Amino acid sequence: MQQFLTSVLIESGPESVPYVESSKLLIRQHLLDLISCYPSLNPKTATFIHNDGCPSINLLQADGTIPMDYHGVTYNIPVIIWLLDSYPFHPPCVYLNPTPGMIIKRPHAHVTPSGLVSFPYLHNWAYPSSNLVDLVSELTASFARDPPLYSRRRPQPKQSSPLRDQSLSRPFQHVHHHQQSDDVAVVYKKEAIDKVIRELAELSLQRVLRRREELRKRSTEG
Repeated sequence: MQQFLTSVLIESGPESVPYVESSKLLIRQHLLDLISCYPSLNPKTATFIHNDGCPSINLLQADGTIPMDYHGVTYNIPVIIWLLDSYPFHPPCVYLNPTPGMIIKRPHAHVTPSGLVSFPYLHNWAYPSSNLVDLVSELTASFARDPPLYSRRRPQPKQSSPLRDQSLSRPFQHVHHHQQSDDVAVVYKKEAIDKVIRELAELSLQRVLRRREELRKRSTEG
């Protein structure tokens, strides 16, 4: 994932992501921290279509599920977190992404009928302290107080309850199986290799961004 994010952020051309060069290292770190805490979210690129008629653009997003605890049961809430071109100076755009077996609760204090999420952490977004991990943490706590999704009624519905649908996946289990089967030396070796990969990817991105800045200054001076 480190290599994927690095390649996306250094890419140039019509399909490149439009983020400010000086913010790309922070964007990369925000996404790496996010998937470390919430592995059920998957960073990818996709085309974002504006509702106001502006041209569509290629953006980064985190697509997947976030956990929601409700009455002692953990449910997986499908979401898409779009990193708009103004990120991280401005908040991301968060949408619920319900499956065919789900419906959005109407009315809901923080979710529109179209699935757009609006709640205090987004409203109070403050660069550079605000980040994706804290965003999802606040979001799961908010949804636990007021679940945004319900299962669709069936021909013989039982008593309604949030997300009571057999088609829903079970909560994501944060279990590191390799630590149970591998000895300590092997685990340390894997962690060391992962650290080296992260550092090399970050160094590569830093060099590319620094080179671009040098070329920009030369063209300005010329």
